Amino acid sequence: MFSDRTPWDTRYTNAANARYRRRAVNRLAAGGIWGTSSAKRYMNAPSGHIRLGDATYCVATDRIATASGDEIMLRSQSALVLRHLVSRLGILTSREELVEIVWPDVMVTDDSLTQCILDIRRAIGDRDRAVLKTVPKRGFVLYGTQVNTEHTSARIEVLTPPVRNAAVALPPSDDRAPHNIAPQLDPRDVLPTLAVLPFRSQRDSGTGALISTFLGDEIATAISHSEDMNVISRLSTMDPGQSHGSMQDFGRMLNADFIVSGSIFERDDTVLLLVEFSETDTQLVLWSDRIGLSASGWMHETECVDQIITHIRRAIMVNEVQRARSRPLTDLKLFSVLHGAVGLMHRFAPRDFNLARNYLEYVTSKVPDHPTPLAWMARWHVLRTVQGWADDAQIEAQAALNLTSRALDIDPDHTLALVCEGQVLAHLAHRLDEAGSRYDAALAINPSDAQGRALRGTLASFQDRGAEGKRDTERALHLTPNDPHRFFYLALAAGANLSAEDYPRAVALAKESWRLNRTHASTLRVLAAAQQAAGMLEDARQTSGELMRLQPDLRVSKWLRSAPSANFQNGRRFAELLRAAGIPK
Repeated sequence: MFSDRTPWDTRYTNAANARYRRRAVNRLAAGGIWGTSSAKRYMNAPSGHIRLGDATYCVATDRIATASGDEIMLRSQSALVLRHLVSRLGILTSREELVEIVWPDVMVTDDSLTQCILDIRRAIGDRDRAVLKTVPKRGFVLYGTQVNTEHTSARIEVLTPPVRNAAVALPPSDDRAPHNIAPQLDPRDVLPTLAVLPFRSQRDSGTGALISTFLGDEIATAISHSEDMNVISRLSTMDPGQSHGSMQDFGRMLNADFIVSGSIFERDDTVLLLVEFSETDTQLVLWSDRIGLSASGWMHETECVDQIITHIRRAIMVNEVQRARSRPLTDLKLFSVLHGAVGLMHRFAPRDFNLARNYLEYVTSKVPDHPTPLAWMARWHVLRTVQGWADDAQIEAQAALNLTSRALDIDPDHTLALVCEGQVLAHLAHRLDEAGSRYDAALAINPSDAQGRALRGTLASFQDRGAEGKRDTERALHLTPNDPHRFFYLALAAGANLSAEDYPRAVALAKESWRLNRTHASTLRVLAAAQQAAGMLEDARQTSGELMRLQPDLRVSKWLRSAPSANFQNGRRFAELLRAAGIPK
């Protein structure tokens, strides 16, 4: 949960930056609003290394070496802004020119450029803004000097692109220097790190070998798309010398917290896949399964990859909740604390729920400039209110919006922050149109974001668009077959089906949600209303009694005052169903 396009994110490749540069150069060379002289100046930027305060920028790779020796690669837009400023060292560059360079075909606000400037200053350590100066109402000036690469220190030479298969030359004065230098990760990049080892096959060639390569690549690629895990490159895990050893050995060798491994057996027309997911430190197997594939059609049976990934994610969540509750925070990695907090806050037991807040505040104190813990903290305020534990919904709303605002200031495209802000706007602030725009923005970035899709569907149901709501929430349910918080998706889908007047389906979904989490008051509200609408009157009465034991101060009038759907037919009808099921007025 610590990645999503932060200024330190190295998932933005040189190729991505090159695409931006080519587009900008072509735009300038075509005349544009700046003419060919600007294009020539941009293309004739200084080469080699540029000293920017205490940091050093490598023009060839768009990377920065900090004063402490860390290596940073900016996200694409920020890298392009810096490259253009480097081409105009000591010269005033207007905001308009920078916007035209980076976003030639897109309408953006000043905030987008401001974020890029902040990224650059943070990367080069320009806290007093002496290197990258702002000229009010005019633009920016970057100050730097060209470095003589013949006398550049080893710290700067790290930025030079490596030559494939070339030996690494150590400084002659240090014969004892290690040949394997461990990376110094920024705390925001300390995610659960996972390695997919080659699946062992009974044959060195044939179907088993092909399946081993295919499945390993598919699993690693699919997990690498996740925002909350680091995945070791496949080339790093294919070394034949790694075929033997303990989980701890593999963990040390690959710097991995978790390992996916397995075996493949071919029998007649069937291929049997044995998969294990293990923690390297304890060597515990957190999940294992046996999967049968067709010997002739295995390449088309990719559902097994989705199955493996969902089980892996669930296993990590369960493992980290247990770890967070049994060890002092200072002994845990940040990803353990965050995963533990998210798991605890969805248990809805008051002690666990409040403990989750302490954990989230701890993570935020360690990485104050990362949007993920801020977004989850905002979600905590929403859940607290929905459960009926908050004294003032407006106070909770303001606290949550402050958190999402901070998260989106750090990264305007952070999917989780957009979804959480949408949830706050819908459920606490009742600004439904704005909530819809946040969900739409999140799904434009990631159409398979299950949380955004489920909450957008719920919003549609609030607004008497039951068919739309059912479509979105059912799709979210499809995306989360083994999600550790599946009860959440089941409950939202039940509400959408109730709005769409599919009462049997609503009852079935709500019952399954309640089976998975018997502390979620929202699930019982939907179940009682759905049973009443379906004519299951005695069942509705029993559910209402259970709901009142869980939330004794619940009143229909109180619920209606705080419900986002109160001004719509769906909300008024839901309130009437609750009253008929036995909830006091």
